[in-house]
Amino acid sequence: METKENKSAKQSSGNSMIRNIAVGVITPVLAAAIIYFLGFNKGDDKAEFRKKKEATEKVWTSYIQNKEIFSTVMKKLGGSEDIEAVRSSINHEIETTISNLDNVKKEPNADQRVYSSIDITIQQMKDMKPLMNKFLDDMTAFVATNPTEEQGMAYIQQLSIDLQKKMGQLSQRDSMRLATYYDGMNKDYRITLPRTAGIRKDEE
Repeated sequence: METKENKSAKQSSGNSMIRNIAVGVITPVLAAAIIYFLGFNKGDDKAEFRKKKEATEKVWTSYIQNKEIFSTVMKKLGGSEDIEAVRSSINHEIETTISNLDNVKKEPNADQRVYSSIDITIQQMKDMKPLMNKFLDDMTAFVATNPTEEQGMAYIQQLSIDLQKKMGQLSQRDSMRLATYYDGMNKDYRITLPRTAGIRKDEE
């Protein structure tokens, strides 16, 4: 027959076992929570951070390079006297650059703000296209009126001012958002992303 003392001893032993199991489970959970809170869990996180930082720099650099290629090609179009040839080249370069930027977005693992910056630039280029074509349409229609040289210079000057104003408004439309993305990435990854191709400064 089990005595009261034996029963109490067994109960105490059982409680002790449960307590040991509980402590064995709870302790690592608490330790992990404290380590996470203090920011010392840098093993896998460090590797992931470095991976995202490197991908962000890579995608951003490709993005800037494509913008500069477009700018360089557009500057070279200034020497042509054939309006329709210029139109064809402009439309081709806009579409090519949009396609190239879409390909840049396929590079994985970068910060979402890079992809958002590319999306904004693609939309700006799409919005730029009708502005450029309207300028060329107006030029073609004006040339057909056979104006004098003086009239031609005055008209072209005013048309150019209007185009520059519209292009400036297009550029400024998303400037605050783009600046926020840019500054945020530089701060988060402790870098200075290039604004032009070939210029890069890393902050340690």
